[in-house]
Amino acid sequence: MITHTSKLTQAISLTLALGLPLLGGCASAQLADKPATAPATTTAPSAATAVAANSSNVAPTADDAQRVMPLQGAWNVRTFAGLQGSHGPIPATAFVRTADLSGLTDADRDALAAAGVNLDIDLRTGDEETHSPDRLADDARFDYKRISLMGTEKMDLRQMMTSFPDSLGEAYVQWLSGNQAQFKQVFELIAAHDQGTVLFHCTAGKDRTGVISALLLDLAGVPASDIVHNYAISAHYLQDQPRDNAMMAEVMALMREHPEIASKMAGMNGTAPENMQMFLDALYQQYGDAAGYLKTIGLSDGDIQRLRVRLGQAG
Repeated sequence: MITHTSKLTQAISLTLALGLPLLGGCASAQLADKPATAPATTTAPSAATAVAANSSNVAPTADDAQRVMPLQGAWNVRTFAGLQGSHGPIPATAFVRTADLSGLTDADRDALAAAGVNLDIDLRTGDEETHSPDRLADDARFDYKRISLMGTEKMDLRQMMTSFPDSLGEAYVQWLSGNQAQFKQVFELIAAHDQGTVLFHCTAGKDRTGVISALLLDLAGVPASDIVHNYAISAHYLQDQPRDNAMMAEVMALMREHPEIASKMAGMNGTAPENMQMFLDALYQQYGDAAGYLKTIGLSDGDIQRLRVRLGQAG
């Protein structure tokens, strides 16, 4: 028998567990029966990672377009091709970052294989994988590994309601110290993979995927402003992601009964640049840079050098 609490836990796990674009920016406004309003534009704090403005939906540039891999059944699929590191551009064959892969078509899987992808790192929880199985997991052309970057396999509703931060940026910063064992597993796995393209993803391809991307890009020497931009454009690429109408209806009904959830979610939608700015500022203040962080969590100098080689920064 499925209880009301278990249904609520499932619904929140699918929306609050870093798949937030599925609800869009208007969920809390709908719950209050008021029209949604656009986020105000404010000047970001002055810092090494400063960005020009606060917006939940930053438009991609022409350069960004070259990094998009158009697939029929997946969203926010991008490489790092051409992003400038300390010793030159990152090769297109280094990494692919993406959202949930449960909707991939056979043609999509063929396209990924043709692009050289042969390792798929799933950053989601067991709950998420069960609800939306990764379609590369049962394809012999891909080595599938799942590492829950959140450090849990199930969503604890009580903990989520009481301890989840009020902003995504705060959550990202907490992961740096709280989920170091999981970060170590992810980066050691990448470092050990010396042939082929590495794909990594979560549910929306913006939060867990975003912080892994940020650490890789900083390790490559990509400027902080470019790292922030690369994160912030995810909201644009997720705009057309399909929504499960039945699940949406259930989530909205349950959230009307639990307004505290809607209130918390209000500050956690999209990919506002200040979320990544907060993450990078904490990274620089606490660890110096990505290399310092990776050493802190136990990666060897050899591992870090192999990561730099993959990123095209061997010089």
